[in-house]
Amino acid sequence: MIGAEERRRLLERGGRDSIGPLGTVLKYAAGFAILVVIAAGPWMFLSASGPTVAATAGEHARPQAGTVLPHTLAESKRVFDEWRQRYEADRQNNATRPLDGIAAAARPRSE
Repeated sequence: MIGAEERRRLLERGGRDSIGPLGTVLKYAAGFAILVVIAAGPWMFLSASGPTVAATAGEHARPQAGTVLPHTLAESKRVFDEWRQRYEADRQNNATRPLDGIAAAARPRSE
């Protein structure tokens, strides 16, 4: 049989190490949640960042891309060409006036 002193010591040691039933359930729930996050993280990242494998294979995206892409490219090219014309015109106008804007205001006049 176990003596009173040994029993007290064993109960004390067991009481410190034990976390109880609620603690055990919470520990397992936290571990399961971590596993779900680890498993679902890459899936969520890949599905949110772009088309799925089916769309890449051309099952759903091809009809949409055929109608939307040329219009979008044409609009983008038109906007770029307009911007380039304005840029070239401004560059030619500024070539005749080298002392324009802040640089002219900061430079002392020699008149």
